[in-house]
Amino acid sequence: MKFLLDYHVSKDTLVKIKENNEDSTCFYCMCHEKNVKEVIEYLLSIKVKVLDELLINRLELFFIPKEKIKQRFEAYNIEVLVQLINEDINVLNNI
Repeated sequence: MKFLLDYHVSKDTLVKIKENNEDSTCFYCMCHEKNVKEVIEYLLSIKVKVLDELLINRLELFFIPKEKIKQRFEAYNIEVLVQLINEDINVLNNI
């Protein structure tokens, strides 16, 4: 998952991702690098600041196609949604 370093994800975060997720989930992440990158780039473009926390605790989010995430987010006021996510990632439970 070293490709995550390109997005300023720390090595400590990589360790936490591996500790907090099953090996199969981490493997899936590596196998679907392109989609993971697209989701990261989208989240960064809308100013999500808790990328590390999402990767550690919600790695499965990055397996959803970017267009589906974008579609779900656009059903809400994105600016408000991003603010709420940055305060508490559990907001994603309701989306």
